[in-house]
Amino acid sequence: MFHIGANRIPNKLSVLSVRKTQYKSMKLLHLFSNRRWTGPAEPVVNLVSALHHAGWDVTLSFGQERSGFKDGIRQNAQKQGISIRTGLSLQKHGNLLLDYLDSRRLRRWLRDDCFDVVHAHLRNAHVISALATRPMAVKPLIIRTCYAGDGPGGGRDRLLLQRFTDGLIVVSELARRKAIKQFGFPPDRVWCVHTPIDMDRFNPHRGLGDRRAEFGIDRHAFVVGIIARIQWRRRYDVFIEAIGRARRKLPNLRAIIVGRGTHMKPIALDPIKRMELNDVILLPGYQKGDDFVRTISTMDVKVYLVPGTDGSCRAVREAMAMKVPVIAARRGILPELLGDGQRGLLIEDSPENLANAILKMAHDPGARQQISRRARQYAVDNFALNRQADIVGEIYNSLAKRGKR
Repeated sequence: MFHIGANRIPNKLSVLSVRKTQYKSMKLLHLFSNRRWTGPAEPVVNLVSALHHAGWDVTLSFGQERSGFKDGIRQNAQKQGISIRTGLSLQKHGNLLLDYLDSRRLRRWLRDDCFDVVHAHLRNAHVISALATRPMAVKPLIIRTCYAGDGPGGGRDRLLLQRFTDGLIVVSELARRKAIKQFGFPPDRVWCVHTPIDMDRFNPHRGLGDRRAEFGIDRHAFVVGIIARIQWRRRYDVFIEAIGRARRKLPNLRAIIVGRGTHMKPIALDPIKRMELNDVILLPGYQKGDDFVRTISTMDVKVYLVPGTDGSCRAVREAMAMKVPVIAARRGILPELLGDGQRGLLIEDSPENLANAILKMAHDPGARQQISRRARQYAVDNFALNRQADIVGEIYNSLAKRGKR
């Protein structure tokens, strides 16, 4: 399928020029095996959009959405002018029948439309890509992005990486080392690439202001926020107890829990009531658009304890871009992302440790400002969408030269 570099080019400058043109003429198909606008969905759409605007021929396919979705993957992809292809189920979790049917449909797409690269996001998209390409005589490159902060894991990933992967993109150096050492993946075919965010949107200099008046928070209050789906595993018990402890020494402390979940009452509402923190902790629910950005601006400090389905910790990156200092647990990618404490405060996340970290941040505004400045600069240097598109484009170029494994 690849004919790049087949022609003889007389000089280095011509080689670079011709290669750039030929590589960007490759056809890219991105597969995202989820239907929800959650976890890595936004980074995937952002990457595809950035590649599209950089001149790549790129198409996105994602899990079938239920009717009535008003703010899903399709709507957000359409806003960014992305070419969308439907017809695959692309379930998040494996389904023997649906995955088999998807693989047959995908094989027809690859043969009929001559896609050069299949870029799989999430494991089941990778499984379907492997099933589709296995019997093909001429196969496209298969690239996988793994969003787990500690990298791929388990026997299924091992099989996929060893037999059905030409290139691997991970979100941390920890994950890169694991792929090489534990899975035997070739070092020259695995890359650590920052998950980008919209730096224009998450810009503290936009002048949007905050939501303190709207939320009834005094402008002199010290506000601690947490943004995560309200689930048992996100350690909300630690956060709520820490707020109760810190409140005893910091009377002007207020807290915001941003998110939603099916178990909100036992996880958040009941403990808040039991600890008599109803006047301290606000629950404004799920936020979007500029209201979400303004909610981040309302915080003096953001807390992040457990990475979610997007192990790249996008919520931390957004806070860094907004110059809101982060207190985070020593889990997954967080120490690497925060520079082991240079761009945020890292803790072993007990209620006592978190309370002490909140008090430390509240009582040392100079240190807080230094952390926020370093975090913002790191975000500017590393999180821009066009930067990621350039890096991923070079990965495609590199793999096109190397060919299949």
